[in-house]
Amino acid sequence: MAKRIGDYISNRNRERLKDIDFHDFMDMIDSGLNDEEIAKELGVHRQYVEKLKQEMKKDY
Repeated sequence: MAKRIGDYISNRNRERLKDIDFHDFMDMIDSGLNDEEIAKELGVHRQYVEKLKQEMKKDY
């Protein structure tokens, strides 16, 4: 099976998300940073920040 570049990027970003500290993420949200600023701070794509926020709203 051939690997696609999207698979590589997804795996790389998924690994980065494992390193995100929940409390740091919540502090960034509470301090009023927008999704792009949080993404730059964490070194991930903005869409992953949006997905994390959606998951948190769903679970909490």
